[in-house]
Amino acid sequence: MTTLGAVVVLFHPTADQIARVVDLRRHCDDLVVVDNTPKPDNKLEILFEEYDITLIYEGNKNGIAGAHNRGLTSQFERGLDAVALIDQDSVMPENYFPVMREICTTLASQPFMLGPRIFDEVVQEYLPVLESKGIAVRRLDMREDAGMQHCIFLISSGSVISRAAFAKLGPFDEKLFIDHVDIEYCFRARASNVPLYATPALTLSHRIGDLRRHKLGPFEMMTFNHPWYRRYYSARNAVQLFLRYGRRYPIVFMANLLTLREIFYIALLEDAKLAKLTGILLGIVDGLCGRLGPIEHARPRLVARFAHGAGRRGRRG
Repeated sequence: MTTLGAVVVLFHPTADQIARVVDLRRHCDDLVVVDNTPKPDNKLEILFEEYDITLIYEGNKNGIAGAHNRGLTSQFERGLDAVALIDQDSVMPENYFPVMREICTTLASQPFMLGPRIFDEVVQEYLPVLESKGIAVRRLDMREDAGMQHCIFLISSGSVISRAAFAKLGPFDEKLFIDHVDIEYCFRARASNVPLYATPALTLSHRIGDLRRHKLGPFEMMTFNHPWYRRYYSARNAVQLFLRYGRRYPIVFMANLLTLREIFYIALLEDAKLAKLTGILLGIVDGLCGRLGPIEHARPRLVARFAHGAGRRGRRG
């Protein structure tokens, strides 16, 4: 039977989120928590030690990519066969680990990545699961009796990475820091012939951004409302994805179409327009120039300009 561990990344967690982490320990074979909160919490260390949970303090030095890498490396060094990545906002179904463990056992020692279907709690809809051949995109049948499906990408939360896949693909790209980190890893997997599977047997409830509905005449629009620096990372990394994978996988241009959509929605519906649109513009420039890494290093003057007043609302890496 496959040994299945888990990595949870925390960033200013609430009491309820910490309680969910503690409860996870009884379901998985091993649990590592990576704390990306800027200042360590000694109470967390005492609590997690009581429940046999390993705590790694990362302090958001290398974003979500670095947190994933620290956790995955720790788990695979302990001999785990596969590891689940879990976001602090995600609510895991009761049968998640038994179902994933059974599928992992079936796939044995081959390299693979595997994820559930995702239900967005805000919009109350399932996210589409996609496959692509060249420029053609197909939405997959994700009825519960449909069986496992090959797909083109998975979001990180709820996904499982096998030991062989991590050995073949290497770590997440810490230069991207946050936003599209999971998508880059999925396209890297596809380019390396590591299969990605989505299973309709599991549904993960998850919150993607600060989604809000807006009515504009007969039209309904959804805005993400991420702060300006997340807009910078998203735009920059979308350009990088296209430069790295666009010729082989044209579908990756969709990330840049999302940037164009965000420009329109920010100008029309969101606050802090100047900060967010400036972040996007400079993100595009830096993506084209290959200026990567944390925004504090890539654009210190931008951070100094917008650190106060435009809102530096935290996120986990």
